[in-house]
Amino acid sequence: MIVLYFTLLSAEYSEFQRFLGDPWGRAVYVKLHNPDIAPGTPHIRTLVDFAKQHGYSKILVIHNAGKIGYSHFWYHGILIIQLGWYDYRTVFAQPELGLVMEDILYGQRPMLGIWIADRREYRSMSEAVNHVRDLESAVPGRTMVVWHGSCRNGNPLWNLGCGAEPYFWILSAYGGRVLALTFAVLGNFAPIVFYGDAALAELRNYDKLQALYNSGTLNRYAVDPYLRKKPMPMGPRGVYD
Repeated sequence: MIVLYFTLLSAEYSEFQRFLGDPWGRAVYVKLHNPDIAPGTPHIRTLVDFAKQHGYSKILVIHNAGKIGYSHFWYHGILIIQLGWYDYRTVFAQPELGLVMEDILYGQRPMLGIWIADRREYRSMSEAVNHVRDLESAVPGRTMVVWHGSCRNGNPLWNLGCGAEPYFWILSAYGGRVLALTFAVLGNFAPIVFYGDAALAELRNYDKLQALYNSGTLNRYAVDPYLRKKPMPMGPRGVYD
């Protein structure tokens, strides 16, 4: 069984890697600014540095869609591509447990929502992914594939956060279910790889950071995960120092 598992995982990983990029897991645990996937914000600055150090020229970030258009942008020579999904039977972002269980049982939920990228809506996963691939193909080099991962309530190690569901579906569709299940588990710890001690500090302070986000404070300010500074105002281009 162990040999079969690793054989399937290797085959599915290679298939997905050729098609869309290298799956890594979640990008963040909690927000340090809203929006946090934006030029110059604390997570993006560190994630882009990580991508450069490991030979990537592109990062695909998958979301549960909110009220922004998920436009792609460049930051320090790295192309950030965004793709969002939402279930039009419920509110934006935070998925409902009952609907998640429905998807596990019946597997129909991806068809009951809308995909969003670059301010356009797509009714199918394949259309949305084709748009992403067009953006990727215009830029040479490798792509990191992550889900956003921020959660506004609850322990981030139990709540996989924004984008976990569509990330799972995309890995299942273009790699396989073994790959998707593996990275749903192992990928939960990817922020520790990206940010090191800062990610651990996010976990220690997640309740305080979530309170800042839910109060609206992070719409105007940014903080570091250690909470060593008072919230700092963001500049007009989202730069935080």
